[in-house]
Amino acid sequence: MMTPGDLIKNNMGVLAQVTRGGYTYRFMEAQDYEMEEHGMGEYAGVYGTAYDITYLSGPDTGKGRRVQLGKGGWAPVPAEGDDS
Repeated sequence: MMTPGDLIKNNMGVLAQVTRGGYTYRFMEAQDYEMEEHGMGEYAGVYGTAYDITYLSGPDTGKGRRVQLGKGGWAPVPAEGDDS
């Protein structure tokens, strides 16, 4: 579980800081919105743990976003001297 202040990095090397700890969120993709439009919204999406982040590097520096760890290559940055 990530907490506010933790650093994460994606597979492109972009660094971000967690600004809001884990909370439950319904993640939806294009096909889920299509299901919702056709009256099957109760079957659409996947619930997971979301984190709010602020980009610290890359083209979106300073912008905020909601992410799901592991999705999009986001992973915690190990603390200095941490062997895990």
